[in-house]
Amino acid sequence: MRRRALLATAATSLPALIAGCTSPGGLGGSNAAAEAPIARLELETLADANLPTKVLYTVRPVEGDDSKTQLFDRIIDGGATTKATRPPFPEQRHIAYQDGVYELSYEVIEETPATRYSVKVDIVTDSVIEAEAIQFADLPEVDQEEFAAHGLADGDPVGIGTTFLYTDAEREQSVLVPESEYSYITWDDGTEAEWVIDDAYDTTLNTYRYSAEQVATAADYGQQMRERFSFELAGLPEAQQDILKTAITDGPYVVGPDETPSDALVALANRFRGHEQAHGLDEDGEGDLSGTYLVRYQDGVYWTTLVVQSDTLTTTEG
Repeated sequence: MRRRALLATAATSLPALIAGCTSPGGLGGSNAAAEAPIARLELETLADANLPTKVLYTVRPVEGDDSKTQLFDRIIDGGATTKATRPPFPEQRHIAYQDGVYELSYEVIEETPATRYSVKVDIVTDSVIEAEAIQFADLPEVDQEEFAAHGLADGDPVGIGTTFLYTDAEREQSVLVPESEYSYITWDDGTEAEWVIDDAYDTTLNTYRYSAEQVATAADYGQQMRERFSFELAGLPEAQQDILKTAITDGPYVVGPDETPSDALVALANRFRGHEQAHGLDEDGEGDLSGTYLVRYQDGVYWTTLVVQSDTLTTTEG
């Protein structure tokens, strides 16, 4: 059974919430920045088309690297193959991408023995020993390609640890692995880096053949989510309405770690019980109270985050 992780995890061993005073929209106590709030309620309006990215694995470009989006484009354009030690995308799971939701499947069509090396491309703290140095331009192509794949082909930035992957055939062409012939790499612009191999382990480079099926447009998927998961908050006492108003207009309604939630908040939170949290249509929902919901209130539908530190809310009079 696949379970979606909560946006915020509630502590299971903390005392139940009891009645008292609360400060709308603010954290109380000097340790507020370090401690989790007792409760938090946040509401925001979202178009149906934006709902899938809230609950699904989502493919987006990352800064300086759009390789995954390019691969996804090829897959949904008729299928594609790619090489990796692990599947680059989840299989048989709804995936959000741009204005659609897709489900991918793959088969491994080739397995190639390989070795992954834990390496450091480090800052040179002493002088470069010329006899142990090589110009980047003089490295074999397989070594240059690994540097380029990690954004290190220009020598900047250095001072990082990462892993380089070589197939058995590529390893035979390398001067850097398995036993490096050099301790330093230099570039034409004067950049220098120390080269260190920390560890190595065997792995397999798989060739994956991917195909895709579109499940729905993002808007249609979001509409299905809204129709399935949304529930109405109506007939609320004024104190509960005030809490929702604060959460909608002023940002999250927060009960700080040194505060006690009011009866109104406890009663409002209890209205969420028995309602299914928002999640992917191919997944099972969470059973905890803390989580994300789709709430109908007055004339709007809100993406709602409720976080409480106890799964059992009680009130006391006085």
